[in-house]
Amino acid sequence: MQMESQCVSCLISRAFQEVQLATEDLDVQLNAMTEVVEILHASLRHGGRLEKIPAYVGSRRDHVIQRITGCPDPYAHLKRKSNEAALKLIEPLEEYVKKPSDSRHRFRRACIAASLGNIIEYGVAGHVIPWDNLPLLISQAESELTIDHIPNLYQLAKQAQRTLYLTDNAGEVVFDRLLIEAFSELGCQVTVAVKEAPVLNDAMVEDAEVAGLAKCADIITTGGGAVGVLPQWCSKTFLDQFNEVDLVIAKGMGHHETLPEFTLPTPTAHLLRTKCAPVARSLNITKDQNVVNVLINHRGPLGPLQK
Repeated sequence: MQMESQCVSCLISRAFQEVQLATEDLDVQLNAMTEVVEILHASLRHGGRLEKIPAYVGSRRDHVIQRITGCPDPYAHLKRKSNEAALKLIEPLEEYVKKPSDSRHRFRRACIAASLGNIIEYGVAGHVIPWDNLPLLISQAESELTIDHIPNLYQLAKQAQRTLYLTDNAGEVVFDRLLIEAFSELGCQVTVAVKEAPVLNDAMVEDAEVAGLAKCADIITTGGGAVGVLPQWCSKTFLDQFNEVDLVIAKGMGHHETLPEFTLPTPTAHLLRTKCAPVARSLNITKDQNVVNVLINHRGPLGPLQK
């Protein structure tokens, strides 16, 4: 996905939120914001296709802010709060997902819940996490599923022996657990990939463990800290696993921004909530909708996903 004008505004507003979380020193905040603007300008004026992916600029933004402020994880407190709040929703989530008697319908509901869980994200311009309304949103999540490739994904899941599950945000990983359990119910071995280093409010090993993912899946890291999947911030071990599994589940807008730019060696399912207009437009749908979008034999303009 390539940048739109609205992405520029969001990247800057998110940077300002982040420097405020990272430090109270106004001079340091200004220094960080200045370098972020310089990076954004260089990407827009002189960058190629890779440099015009919003997640690429967002990753560089976060690295700059971490370095200049000396704060390695500005969202640490918000991530803990997200995990705590999401865990309080586990009972209505489990009731919603596990109520059907057959595995096909349980799998469907787990996919819908996982895509809705992507609503737990900070810093997207105009988006506020509706913590008080999440139980209601769970009940109406099916009606807000605008791209529905779940039947295709169910068939792929039944055939897959190994699935790589790319997580997105802390808190959201609580919702992911129910879908990972649904994969296990179908006999599929799941490996969960979280970020090795902090970026935004993305989940790391600690968040996955708090959400209970270690009880139902192996946990690995991407080898770095970047929004979505960008090869220069991934380990060879992770990229090898990505290229060797039978199925990939990619949660969130960052993975939607990055992965379709590359040629994908295996079926890849994007599960997300459209929290901004540019992402919604890239999918030809409206904002605030749930998505389960399966890509098969996808060839992206940037070629193979490798270092």
